[in-house]
Amino acid sequence: MNTLELLRFPFVQYALIVSVLMAVCASLIGVPLVLKRYSFMGFGLSNVAFMGMALAIIVDAFNPMAIVMPFTIAATIILIGFGNRFKKISRDASLAMITVGSLAVGHFAINTFSMRGNITADVSETLFGGMRLLTLDMTDVWQSVGITVFVLLFFVFFYHRIFAVTFDVDFMQATGQRPLVYELALSAITGIVIAVSMNLLGSLLTAALIIFPALSAMRLFRAYKSVIIFATIAAACCSLLGILISIIIELPVTTTIILVNIALFFILLVVDTLYKMLA
Repeated sequence: MNTLELLRFPFVQYALIVSVLMAVCASLIGVPLVLKRYSFMGFGLSNVAFMGMALAIIVDAFNPMAIVMPFTIAATIILIGFGNRFKKISRDASLAMITVGSLAVGHFAINTFSMRGNITADVSETLFGGMRLLTLDMTDVWQSVGITVFVLLFFVFFYHRIFAVTFDVDFMQATGQRPLVYELALSAITGIVIAVSMNLLGSLLTAALIIFPALSAMRLFRAYKSVIIFATIAAACCSLLGILISIIIELPVTTTIILVNIALFFILLVVDTLYKMLA
């Protein structure tokens, strides 16, 4: 069966649309996070979302996102919005504690209190995505469209504020602006994107889409706007290519997308290194 024939199946179309849209969202929030040295934040917050999902599984919630999203948004606001204001515990230490703690609490809770029979499958689907990406429906597609439009509008209308919050909070305060407001808004949107993406793609892929497109873009560009544009394009193309490769060769979907992102990063790293050597 060739690629064109595969694209006729609705489940392939849904997977392509959702993965591309969520990749765009994750890469957009990933650029400010990476530049603010919060690269590991995506993985940590994905584990917080996993803990929320564990609670939803235990109580057999009809809508797991009603539990997952508040967990993730609250943790994101605390870590990003107020993280620099707490000095007793360093940023990397607090992030490490939350990452390990959330994963441990979530796994313990599922194994101890869940009434479901196949606990291993629940954990695998949440962390690694599994076949979740190939079982999406139109509800998931419209959810991804809504989140993407919201994130794009936020970055378009508040581009200069996001730039200032990313690079120079002191300057914003000196000019009478309120950086905390925009930090909290960016934190909340980050939490929403991670919660939704984790539910659709899994924790591992969510973290990868936050980190790798931004790092890849920084190998070629130095301007903030150029980095954002290239990161979103790279994330979308890698997700599209990863899904097609995984379906054609019958490989795990989420890990294939991650490997494509890793390959792009190392290709651009080599190009950047050679350019600097020859310049």
